[in-house]
Amino acid sequence: METIAQLQDRDLPGIIMPTVSAFIPLLEGKRKEIEEIPRKTFKFGSTDRHQLDVYYPVTNSNRVLVWVYGGGYSTGERQMPAPADLAYGMVGSYFARRGFVTVIPDYRLVPNARFPDQPEDVRDAILWTIKHPEHLTTSQSPDPDVQNIYLMGHSAGASNAFAATVLPDTEDSASLRPSIAGMILCAGAHSFDGLATGDPLWEVLEQNFGGRAEIAANGSMGLLASASDSVVASLPKVLVVEGEWEPDWLLATGREFRDFLEARTGKKVERVVGKGHNHLSYNWALGTGEGEEWAEEVVKWIDALQ
Repeated sequence: METIAQLQDRDLPGIIMPTVSAFIPLLEGKRKEIEEIPRKTFKFGSTDRHQLDVYYPVTNSNRVLVWVYGGGYSTGERQMPAPADLAYGMVGSYFARRGFVTVIPDYRLVPNARFPDQPEDVRDAILWTIKHPEHLTTSQSPDPDVQNIYLMGHSAGASNAFAATVLPDTEDSASLRPSIAGMILCAGAHSFDGLATGDPLWEVLEQNFGGRAEIAANGSMGLLASASDSVVASLPKVLVVEGEWEPDWLLATGREFRDFLEARTGKKVERVVGKGHNHLSYNWALGTGEGEEWAEEVVKWIDALQ
């Protein structure tokens, strides 16, 4: 955590390599503990990107958490190559040790995906989880509670997770919102009004969404604005997580999103701040024994919902 505190840059291009490099040796020291958590891989769709990992809790718990990674819509995978190969096993291991059957799906990426491909993939992974409880247990574990799933996403994963809950219903997806007991959105990119004009993310956004009007309409803020009253009323309670040192534009859109979500749902949107963390570090800290306090607050929030 000392390395993170010394970083002067908040913007994403400047923090990725220093942050990941700081946590790789810490995670390596915990490799045995992370890898001893049972894990199985399943397919939930037709392509290689339609795969997910299930991490099984070490306690007799039936709680289920679906976790969606970020990556700016164009990068990310549930199992990264060495030397970062403990990502995102450290997330699955961390929450499995706290009593959650933890599901981490892949999803299609830009340029091979275009909205709504990514949130549809997230939706399909959740629906797979609901429909296949037999794959969420070990011989010694109780039946999973797939009627009260907790959905958690980070960055682009947070916006894709939220979008998955407000996409137009299909006959197959009618069971999705009623089965989500709580949603944890970590540093979601809910709109892009504050993103600098020359930021390279704009090129990816245009590939994913289209022009500026489509980017606005299909981001979280736009989808929330256009969602019907019945869809909004059926949304679960939401917790927002942000690192203390997020980019200013992400903090601003986070405030705007919380205010708008509270206004539309009439439900309080609570907030957890990852003290001393930047946009990436609070996920990479999981499993290291350092900087995990924010996640303990998330678990307490979930406990209070039950």
